[in-house]
Amino acid sequence: MDPYVLSILSLIDSQDSSPDLKINNLVFMDDSTLISSSKVGMKSMLSITEEFYQINNTSANYNKYVLITNSFPLSSSSTLSPITFNLELFSLNSIPSIAITPISMTTSFRFLGVWFNIKNSRDFVKKQLKRECYSFVVTIRPAKLSVKQVVYLHNAILILKLEYRMQVTHLSESDCHLITRSIRSVVKYKANFSCSLPNPILFLSQALGLINLFAHQRQCHIINLFLMANSSSSFIQSLFIYRLRLIQYNFLIPISPFLIKNWSIWFSLFSFKKDYIACTIALLNSTPFRLLYTQLLKLPNLSLLDGHVPLFECMTPKAFKAYLLILCKR
Repeated sequence: MDPYVLSILSLIDSQDSSPDLKINNLVFMDDSTLISSSKVGMKSMLSITEEFYQINNTSANYNKYVLITNSFPLSSSSTLSPITFNLELFSLNSIPSIAITPISMTTSFRFLGVWFNIKNSRDFVKKQLKRECYSFVVTIRPAKLSVKQVVYLHNAILILKLEYRMQVTHLSESDCHLITRSIRSVVKYKANFSCSLPNPILFLSQALGLINLFAHQRQCHIINLFLMANSSSSFIQSLFIYRLRLIQYNFLIPISPFLIKNWSIWFSLFSFKKDYIACTIALLNSTPFRLLYTQLLKLPNLSLLDGHVPLFECMTPKAFKAYLLILCKR
């Protein structure tokens, strides 16, 4: 099937290498995603899907097919031409070909209601969040509601919609502050508070108890990290370990990422900003909670043996970041 292969990377050569992860499809209800490392593999899977449709007397709307590929440069903004997949004709398949126009690298696409893009840009999610907040404010401001009712609607409905939109996106505290500015404004208006009232008062449980978007985001991401680390699914376990090893490899960390106490060295790196797991582990350090190795019995000991001292402890942060790409190639 020519699946997409996730090769386990390591900073050292080891005989105890983990097997590669191979993924060729993700299916949930009637939402199917085919994954392949080549056009030939994708053509084969599309042929199989056509046979499946014939057997089950169903059909697919090709106009709704979305093709995402990372074979184009990230800076590519030119108009993309349709890609034709010439299918294998069998007794159960009479469709000779399917033409699909790939989306650009900067265009966001939806998978199970969550939005992604190949370039790892957060702009689309930010716009969605702002739009949700604006829609809420436009509806609430003229309504005859008390401030407690407004806070309840925000905490029980709007915050959950925002949470769903940003469940795979890390936003900074300043981003969250900017996105929810209109919410704070309408709450102060409903409570007859002055616009100059310090915002933290709105979030106090002894006062209005308005949920802080950044604090809520942090809580959700950390809970998600706990669930992944303790998943009962063998596939999720393998995928999580793969991501941890990838963090080690990309950032030259010879110890378990959970043992890093200060992630500020990597904060400015684009590779760090686009890594959801790394960002979440770093976010965990801003809380009093920790993932102890003794509590993660399903995870292997990721620290390298032989007493290696991490390079980031031997070099200044500036020098380490400057030579990181060169060091990774050695």
